[in-house]
Amino acid sequence: MCWWGGTAFSLVGSNVSAIAFPLLVVFSTGSVFGAGVIAAAGRVGSLVTVLWGGALADRISRRLILVSMPLAQALIMGLVAWSVQRGHVQIPLLAGAATANGLLSGIGSGATLPALRRIVPREQFAARAAQEQGLQQATQLVGSPLAAFLYTAARSLPFAADSLSYLFASAGSALIRRPLGPDRPAYDGSGPAHGRHRAGRARMLADIRDGLRVVRGQPFLRYMTIWIAGVNMVGNSLVLLLIILLKNKGAAPRTIGLINSVVLAGGILGALVTSALIRTIGSRRVFLLGGWIYVITLAAAALGTRQWQIAAAASLFVFASVPTASVCEAYTASLVPDRLIGRVGSVSNFAAQSLTWVGMLLAGWLADQFGAAAAALCFAGLLVPFAIAGHTVSALSLLRTPLERVEELP
Repeated sequence: MCWWGGTAFSLVGSNVSAIAFPLLVVFSTGSVFGAGVIAAAGRVGSLVTVLWGGALADRISRRLILVSMPLAQALIMGLVAWSVQRGHVQIPLLAGAATANGLLSGIGSGATLPALRRIVPREQFAARAAQEQGLQQATQLVGSPLAAFLYTAARSLPFAADSLSYLFASAGSALIRRPLGPDRPAYDGSGPAHGRHRAGRARMLADIRDGLRVVRGQPFLRYMTIWIAGVNMVGNSLVLLLIILLKNKGAAPRTIGLINSVVLAGGILGALVTSALIRTIGSRRVFLLGGWIYVITLAAAALGTRQWQIAAAASLFVFASVPTASVCEAYTASLVPDRLIGRVGSVSNFAAQSLTWVGMLLAGWLADQFGAAAAALCFAGLLVPFAIAGHTVSALSLLRTPLERVEELP
């Protein structure tokens, strides 16, 4: 409950600022590409540090990471709010703040999966993944209209709210009583302290290589790493594409916020039915069906002629994202032992973010050059090979094994 409480407040704040950034740029400067630059800057910042964060999570206190990173992020978003309040809406300045926030987020994300693996029993991990995604969708559901409301009241308010929310995330992690690891081997007393510290620093790159080696050597992890990179490139651009598609249909900022909340309700529904779907049709069928829903709904959003049609298609896209991502995360966590989960999880996070910045820039550029509908159709086309590959890749046969019977890697 400490984890959920702190995370819920933080996610609301982050989703408020995620909506407020493109609203601020698009309605102040008219540049879709500028909004894409800011979104991409945050992704690049996180990408730089996510592998390092995973290695740190297997080496130093995970609680320390989860407490300290949000405090620094609160300071950054407070500075953004102050700058916007003074009338400084400059894309380079906002992109710099997004980059710094992303750098800290990358470090913090490395400790998230290892900490949750200590809190949640293995057999409940798929349900936990679905519930957490439901939490994410619910906070976005709250965050979208809240962002529009705060932005309408004062352009700096969404960023001030995000700054405050990071304080709740830090407090929530600090209050968890269960040990979060990592377990430390007993030291026999040999060797000077400075020598041990120097050796520890030298092992950081080796730890990162260990995570990459595990993923490269296991077919399921290897395929999922590629799948995550491609799907997240498209999925993380959905909000930007949705804003432009709706703006082209005459939607105002407040209307966009409300429609985005309706879209996110699909994610909450997905979280509620994920466990039942997996029990009824199996993990593999859930994963394959989700891949085709991605393609069809994104194309439908591009071709929609009315606001409600775009909203319905996007809502189904978000609905499908919950069970498919839950299957991926649950099987990954079951395969990897605790002592390696930080490193392997950070490789997965790195893959998840590796192309998101490209997607943001590409979505903005395509929308500026050819229109938002053409951009959405191009992104739907990018997902077709992944939907087809799901039927042919032998590594996905692991999904036929019940989660509780998956054996950990040696």
